[in-house]
Amino acid sequence: MRIGELAEMTGTTTKALRFYEEAGLLEPARRTASGYRQFGDDAVDRLDFIRRGRAAGLALRQIRQIIEIRDAG
Repeated sequence: MRIGELAEMTGTTTKALRFYEEAGLLEPARRTASGYRQFGDDAVDRLDFIRRGRAAGLALRQIRQIIEIRDAG
């Protein structure tokens, strides 16, 4: 899905999604031939995890560390 669709589906902004991608919280999006970001369905789950982490009072740095551990298995 494109960045605007993901933003609408998850209740966030495209600016926040770009920030999360740059900060390493979201995996880099694939790009279409025309240069649009293309996110997979797993991005929805990742954003939900980020939102719940923020609601629990975790800093983005801490959330990134947890994501890195989780992604490593």
